[in-house]
Amino acid sequence: MRTTVDHFTTAEKVALGQARGLARTIADTLTTMLPSAAYLVLERDEDDPDVLWLHSIRDVTGGILCDFEPASAALPGLTNADLRQAWGELDPQLPGDLLDLVRRMGDVGGCFDFLPDSAEHEDDPGDSGPSLLCLLLSDQAEPGLWDWGGETILRPYSAPRPPTGAPGHD
Repeated sequence: MRTTVDHFTTAEKVALGQARGLARTIADTLTTMLPSAAYLVLERDEDDPDVLWLHSIRDVTGGILCDFEPASAALPGLTNADLRQAWGELDPQLPGDLLDLVRRMGDVGGCFDFLPDSAEHEDDPGDSGPSLLCLLLSDQAEPGLWDWGGETILRPYSAPRPPTGAPGHD
C-alpha cells in the first residue's frame, strides 16, 4: 500500500502530539511520586549520541531526588489511580519502562530540553557545553535554552520565560 506524503506528514504531527501528551503524563506521574521533582535528566550514550539513558530526577535547585545508577533502583509507589491507569501494562516504578517511553517519544521526533546550569552538578558528564537533556516536570523548572527544539520540543511544564535581556536569559 502506498502512502501519500501528506498522509505521512499528518501521521508525524499526530505522533508528535501524542508524545507531548505522554510527556505530560510522565511529568504528572513523577511529580506525584516525588512532589519536589522538576527535571527528569537524560544522558546521551557515549558511543551513540542518538541513544538516551535515564540519569536522575532532580528538584528545581538541582538536588538529586532519584539517581538511576544502579539502574535497578525502583521509583516510589504511585497511588493516583488515573495516572496508574494511563500507564497501561507498563509500571511507572520501573526505570526500564520509563526509559522505554522516553526513547519512544524521541523516536517520533520529540526533542528534550537541555538541563539548565542551575540544575547541573560538577560531577555531571560532559566537559564542553550542555550534554545532559531533561524533561521539565514542573512549572518551576526552566529549560537550559528557551528557544531549543521549536515545535518538536516536549515541554509539558516550565517556569515563565524571563524577559529578554534578563541576566542569564538572553
